[in-house]
Amino acid sequence: MACNNDSEDRTLKKRLDEIEEIGLLLKAAMRESERRLNELLRPLGITAGQAEVLQILERCGPMSLGELGELLVAEGGHPSRLIDRMVNAGLLLRETAADDRRRISIGITEHGQELAQASRESKKEFRRWVRAQLQGTDMEHALRFFRAYLSGTELEKTVLARESKGPLAGS
Repeated sequence: MACNNDSEDRTLKKRLDEIEEIGLLLKAAMRESERRLNELLRPLGITAGQAEVLQILERCGPMSLGELGELLVAEGGHPSRLIDRMVNAGLLLRETAADDRRRISIGITEHGQELAQASRESKKEFRRWVRAQLQGTDMEHALRFFRAYLSGTELEKTVLARESKGPLAGS
């Protein structure tokens, strides 16, 4: 699709500013990743965000909503609506914590565990596609880039918290 505005047309003929191009590529890569992963998970009846929650709870066990929010990238630390939908769908349990009756603990149901396991297979297929796309790419350089990009941000804390928990089962 081309722009019809002459001044915009002249600007677009120039290469995008590097920072603008990085932003555009990041956004496009995330959209494509979400689209592909959700397509692979569709037969299970769950989304990528739901699979992330199920796999975290399967790996780490029951936790508070706040603790779960600290580990989720997809929900930006506020997973209340997502968790409500998953409780209503029978994937999660909301219970009083054993150590503090004032605290609510989120756990995974048997059905949720089954879907967590099945979603790992879908994610393996997704990772195979990503590896094929990135064949020959210096992954260490890419990792350094993204770590630098997120340095000092709230999402860096989320990533570090996830890394400290170890890999999700079967990831």
